[in-house]
Amino acid sequence: MGFEKSVVRNLSRIEARRLGLALLVGCCLVILIYLVSMSETSVDEQATLTFKIGTDQEAEGEIRQVKPEKEKKAEEQLSLMSLDDNNREPKKPGDKSLLPKKETTQVIEMPKPQLTDSICDFSNFRTEFCDLKGDVRIHGKKKAATAGVVLVSAHRKAEEYMVVPYVRKHMGNVEKVAVRTATAAPACTVNSAVPAIVFALGGFTGNYYHDFTDVLLPLFLTAHEFHGEVQFLITNIQSWWLSKYQPIFELLTRYEFVDLDKSDDVHCRPHALVDLRFHNDLTIDPARAPNGISMLDFTKFLREAYALPRDRAVSLRAHPELRARLLLVARNGTRRFTNVPEIVRAAEAVGFEVVLADADFGNVAGFAEVVNSCDVIMGVHGAGLTNLVFLPTNAVAIQIAPCCDLEGVAEHTYGPPARDSGLLYLQYGVSVDESTLLESYPRDHPVFTDPQSIHRQGWFKMGKIYLHQQNVKLDVDRFRPVLIKAIDHLRQ
Repeated sequence: MGFEKSVVRNLSRIEARRLGLALLVGCCLVILIYLVSMSETSVDEQATLTFKIGTDQEAEGEIRQVKPEKEKKAEEQLSLMSLDDNNREPKKPGDKSLLPKKETTQVIEMPKPQLTDSICDFSNFRTEFCDLKGDVRIHGKKKAATAGVVLVSAHRKAEEYMVVPYVRKHMGNVEKVAVRTATAAPACTVNSAVPAIVFALGGFTGNYYHDFTDVLLPLFLTAHEFHGEVQFLITNIQSWWLSKYQPIFELLTRYEFVDLDKSDDVHCRPHALVDLRFHNDLTIDPARAPNGISMLDFTKFLREAYALPRDRAVSLRAHPELRARLLLVARNGTRRFTNVPEIVRAAEAVGFEVVLADADFGNVAGFAEVVNSCDVIMGVHGAGLTNLVFLPTNAVAIQIAPCCDLEGVAEHTYGPPARDSGLLYLQYGVSVDESTLLESYPRDHPVFTDPQSIHRQGWFKMGKIYLHQQNVKLDVDRFRPVLIKAIDHLRQ
């Protein structure tokens, strides 16, 4: 019995060990099978995206993303714990969005062509500007009551405007041009791949200052980027005016003008601009200009148009033997100097060679040569100072602001243009004692004591007194520091 008990006890121990070992092996096997089953994934089933682009999706600008089946199942299981991107609330079991689907797709909308941008820009308080690209058709007044520009398109929104093709949109003497979009337009009679610029002559055209600030500079700003490959279609055309500035036009376009008022053709172009780009009076803002052009580009362009030889003013430091030339603009009308000989002597005493001249009407080229030969231009506020655009870089512009409270007007008119053209700008304000208005009004008159009361009566009232009745007797002793500052600039 003892032996049997011993055997039974040993067998029990062996069985317990076998059972424990079997249990251990079984647990390891279960864990191993579980790990293997969880890691089994074919290359095609890895977490990657397969992009399929169908022809119908291409037409609508869509891309579909098709996900592998295993990834879809994992997303379905995890969706119970996820947050909805739209309402940020937990999803609930039983939600139909959690049910398995045969195919899960995500649609990404690609940008479509923007055809809603307006063809015209009315943001500038002074001017209107339209830019049309595509099937553009331009007709003259013989085809309708007014000249018109039509952009033919079946996809654009309908637009129709009456645009003043001049940089001062409130001018009543400039006829408007109809600008619109349409699905159809008159058939083409003249086809060309050359872009067109539609603008008007009128308004203040004929005044030398306004010729440049209202037409010539804006036209340069608008046409320069085309390098001559552009044609001008003009309303209110004035042949004498075009002839006056012929060198400028010949450098801006290689094509003949079209008189829209007399044209019975329908001109078809791929690109048309209506009106001219405008930033401010006689200035260019490079940040807004095509290709970042500036006033320096404009003055360089003018020197090329008129074959002017001097790009830079004299350097008295490099050439102390030379004398700087000062051009004294001698006005023949109002706001003229009444003591010219005295002014000439004062300038010569400082070291200048004085040139006394004024432009002949229509002889722009001749006067441009005179201006370019000088290093300083000096004159009372008026259109003659517009010629500063022909000065070489680093020259000096001196403006005499008439009495009374006209310093701001004078600064706005020629200050920025001069500085932006690479010139030193100096301004001198005329005192009451230097004004011939003392011959017409007593010293205690509001014309002198309260100039703003005159200014508030409007431009025409102000101009009648301060611009049309006033001449200047310059106090040369008071003015001498300005002359010294000018010549010192040329000595640097």
